[in-house]
Amino acid sequence: MSQHDSKNRANKGFRALASTRVAWQRLSPFFRGSRGRIVLLVFLAVTTGLVEASVLALIAAMTISLSEGAASTQMSFGPLDLELPQPTTFAVAISLTVIRAVLQIFLARVPAYMSSRVMADLRIQLFDAFIKSAWSVKTTERDGAFQTLMTQSITNAAQSVIGLGNGVTATIMFAMMVAAAFMQNAVAAAVLAVAALVLFVALRPLSRTLRRHAKRLSTEAMEFTESVQDVVLVAEETEVFGATPTYVARFQDRVAAVRQPHARTRFLSGALPALYQSVALFMLVVALIAVSVAGSAQLAALAAVILMLIRALTYAQQIQTAVTAIDERVPFMNQVVDALQRYRDNPQQDGSEELTDVATLSLADVSFAYRPETKVLHDVSFGVSKGEAIGVVGPSGAGKSTIVQLLLRLREPSSGAVLVNGSDVRGIKRSSWQRKVAYVPQTSQLVWGTVRDNIRFNRDWLNDDQVEQAARRARIHDEIMTWPNGYNTEIGQRVGAISGGQRQRICLARALAGDPQVLVLDEPTSALDVRSEDAVSDSLHEIKSEVLLVLIAHRLSTLSMCDKIVVMVDGRVSAIGSHADLMEHSDFFREVNEITQRQNK
Repeated sequence: MSQHDSKNRANKGFRALASTRVAWQRLSPFFRGSRGRIVLLVFLAVTTGLVEASVLALIAAMTISLSEGAASTQMSFGPLDLELPQPTTFAVAISLTVIRAVLQIFLARVPAYMSSRVMADLRIQLFDAFIKSAWSVKTTERDGAFQTLMTQSITNAAQSVIGLGNGVTATIMFAMMVAAAFMQNAVAAAVLAVAALVLFVALRPLSRTLRRHAKRLSTEAMEFTESVQDVVLVAEETEVFGATPTYVARFQDRVAAVRQPHARTRFLSGALPALYQSVALFMLVVALIAVSVAGSAQLAALAAVILMLIRALTYAQQIQTAVTAIDERVPFMNQVVDALQRYRDNPQQDGSEELTDVATLSLADVSFAYRPETKVLHDVSFGVSKGEAIGVVGPSGAGKSTIVQLLLRLREPSSGAVLVNGSDVRGIKRSSWQRKVAYVPQTSQLVWGTVRDNIRFNRDWLNDDQVEQAARRARIHDEIMTWPNGYNTEIGQRVGAISGGQRQRICLARALAGDPQVLVLDEPTSALDVRSEDAVSDSLHEIKSEVLLVLIAHRLSTLSMCDKIVVMVDGRVSAIGSHADLMEHSDFFREVNEITQRQNK
């Protein structure tokens, strides 16, 4: 091998070590809560190693004494020379075996509890970081990405803790067996220890290959999970349009993308321990040859060495298996670390002031861009006071949904400000703001649970009377009472017995249940028939004097209660005024009104 090749190989080795060190530095916070258990694990492993070495030495000595027909067992263990009657030897051996079994149970239990704690802690940390992160971060993720992190990635991270525990245990037990073998025969133990180290280093390139394939597998697995989520989301549309060959082929491509790295990862995971075991057995033969060459005066000592070397090789194999398992799961752990960092680096903006009452809400010269080079809103200004209703209309792409997100504090203006009572809303505590504001989205979202659960929506301070009163105001109470279990009826996003209009009114009841001071409605009657729309309009007229109402709508009938209407065109305020004002000054509003009149004829 040339000097250049040797240098390249050395550089690759150093880079691999540096990469591993960086990975463990990133992952070390996962194990902080388990340090006490790791100390306990070390203590148990050392104790178990001493007990097991003693049992092996006893077994070797008993075997020799029984073969010679002796009435007692003679054995040496380091500086100790013992001679015990056979019954006593049997009793001690059985006792040590039972003690070892108990210790092994605890050695299995500690990593399992460490793993479960890491899994729970990571899920809580990830959930907490996710809900506290900015909406702009959440919206950039594909459907299913967070679910994949919560399940697949964290499960693999937790399993790596078991691998770590098993690796720590196996390393200590290996060291104890080698130390005990040294006490019996130094030559054989030295040959074994050196050979095991050489073998471990020799197999590291295969371990790095495994990690590379595992990284690809983790990426492809996340893509596959997201694809499955897409399949669920568009199941209804697929049922209508049909599963075309292109649709099927695209999914099959995603399956194939996972297959190859999965096969290679599983192959290397199984091949590395098997290879290690085969080479280790060869090393055992070499160690025994070394013993025979060096000579051994004590047959019992030689038998003990053989047993201890066999056990040491078993633990060396377990070390390799543990390292392989951790290497395989490092990419999944990195996904969790990356997500935690991404969420925590982009927290929700929060203020410091409490909000007692909302008298006015306005946008002052607000501009916004999702990407720096493309503005969605340009110097938008309008306001509304308590007891008033303001409508926002405009063609698709005019910026209506962006206005909703700004009013709800889901996003922050690129310039200008959202003002509440004349002050920048960013100075208000988010929790205080959330208590005063409610929202009904265009797409009604239900959670699996009872009708009462859906209206209460995790707000435990709302009692059953408030839930029922909100349902009455949303004009859904009478229909709920006709359902099998009333407010205890189980519903969900795809429960066939619940119509789109009923879902929308349940979501309206959810918004009204907290007695909000600001109510933002995005197409509140889009899924309603004429009769239900009339009922909801009556409800909104009823609460209008109590709240500050913002309506995003296409139907002009929905805007009939509005004191003023903002017309948005190309991200700008094209016109603002009453229905009569807009009929006179807004071409877009007149056009929409004429279309509506023709449709109603």
